[in-house]
Amino acid sequence: MMQKKIKKILLIFPPVVFSRESPKQIMPPLGISYLAAYLGSEYEVKLLDAALAGYHSERRLDTQFRVYGLKKEEIKKKIQEFSPDVVGVSCLYSSQFYQVQDVCAAAKELSRDIITVIGGTHPTFLGAECMKFADIDFIVLGEGEKTFHKLLCCLNQNEDCGTIDGLIFRKDGKIVTNPKTDWIDNLDELPFPARRKLPLNEYFRINLPMGLLARRTPAMNIITSRGCPFKCSFCSSSRFWGGKYRGRSAENVLDEMAHLKKDLGVRELKFFDDNLTYLPARAREIFQGMIGRNFKFSWNTPNGIDIHTLDEEIIRLMKQSGCYELTLAIESGDEKVLKNIIKKPFDLAKIAETARIIKRNGIDTYGFFIIGFPGETKRQIQNTLNFIDRLGLDRISLFIANPLPGTEIYDVCLKKGYLRTGAPSYFDYFNSRIQTEEFDSEYLLMLRHKYYWNYNLKLFLRNPLKFIRKYSIFIKRPLFLAKMLYAKLFIPGLKR
Repeated sequence: MMQKKIKKILLIFPPVVFSRESPKQIMPPLGISYLAAYLGSEYEVKLLDAALAGYHSERRLDTQFRVYGLKKEEIKKKIQEFSPDVVGVSCLYSSQFYQVQDVCAAAKELSRDIITVIGGTHPTFLGAECMKFADIDFIVLGEGEKTFHKLLCCLNQNEDCGTIDGLIFRKDGKIVTNPKTDWIDNLDELPFPARRKLPLNEYFRINLPMGLLARRTPAMNIITSRGCPFKCSFCSSSRFWGGKYRGRSAENVLDEMAHLKKDLGVRELKFFDDNLTYLPARAREIFQGMIGRNFKFSWNTPNGIDIHTLDEEIIRLMKQSGCYELTLAIESGDEKVLKNIIKKPFDLAKIAETARIIKRNGIDTYGFFIIGFPGETKRQIQNTLNFIDRLGLDRISLFIANPLPGTEIYDVCLKKGYLRTGAPSYFDYFNSRIQTEEFDSEYLLMLRHKYYWNYNLKLFLRNPLKFIRKYSIFIKRPLFLAKMLYAKLFIPGLKR
């Protein structure tokens, strides 16, 4: 395949597909930033966040979904300008895969000699299907730094890449899959993400991070660990990271924070960990270090946190180190659903008590809940809504279960034929793609829509001033607010 040595690599985060009800959010893509840093000085590496570069360019895909980011021809022009030997594309969400195909096609239209490599959750779990597209040369499975680096070395030396761990490729016209077995045990060995290769001021200017809220700007995402030891039936992240938890040392994390504060002027952190507090002693050391070094960050956990790891001591440290909101990944208010379907055996009484402790310490609570699991009953769904009412959280997200590739509920839905015929090719957590003996998509859409508005109305009536302060960021963005309210007022996907 190779006619020349690899010198230049372009790593691309593709345009993002979103539904009418999903507000646009943007933060630096850490995956390609880590890859760029890991390749170090061996190659000339450039990053392109196509979602950011075309943030204000939106196109309709169908009645429910839109995409924002650079168009294919614009991405093709960027590739041509840099003239890379390799184009690597991140596929963080399954709904992005069609955009990933376009990026790879754009590269191949310029030159068949450009090597295309993709990675991320979708190709990790549906690799053989992804490789049906001839414009994709290689797929890196799971954690990508070591595999991608070894691939580049083999290509440069014209060696057989057949022994590289965690790689999918073609040989003699057949698709070959080398399973992922090798993981980076000591994450402190990784350099910090190459954030400076991205136009950071553009993210700071837009200021719509994951979870939408930021008390201070500039805000920056950070990840202090990889993986989660739990195996929740709806989540593919645990399998993606090898089914285990690996945490960076507290000192390493604090050094990155010092860099963010001193060199990039960051004032707020967004922890993107799957399980930030899985090891409470490590978490306490991080929070104590943030206090001791006088960082004065504000921070929250928009990706969720395991509420069962929290106690009064760690919550107080969180508050002292700058925490203003904790996202509690509770998922369900029915213990049988938690235990038998989600495989997350939480004690609901302990959840309620911990939520009270969090609020007592002056930290806002944001709850994640999901309804519509295969095997769940209407009564159990109602139990979840009743539990949310009793908790009295400061805000919630109520999602509809959707089967992601690489999850247990994906396998269940395939086996039982729950995936709806004619369901949209794109999906998120506001529309249902499954239909069971107990409920259909219209039931879930109507129920969620009605409950969401009732809950937020009660939040406003409970404390109007707090509600307005929390969402004041949107008052300053009237067009964004109007679009968001319109999308949420009208039920997307409902047959008319």
